[in-house]
Amino acid sequence: METWSASMVVIAERSAMLGNAAIFPEAFDAKEFNRMVPEKVDAFTRGMMGAARARDPIEAAENALAPVHSRVTANARRLRRR
Repeated sequence: METWSASMVVIAERSAMLGNAAIFPEAFDAKEFNRMVPEKVDAFTRGMMGAARARDPIEAAENALAPVHSRVTANARRLRRR
């Protein structure tokens, strides 16, 4: 539930940033937009590597989601402070 909730915050914040940048190009935050794809690749790669080391399906699911959860909750905290 926490991952889902944090994801909604991140999507809403970044969508607002994109919309704002479309109207006001000077508001474009290259640092934020350049981190979106690489952070996903990193989190999902780490998750799949963790899942591959698991001994059972529950552990695999937990290992797969842990890096995603960590990244999305950190992003939500950071973006809320903006």
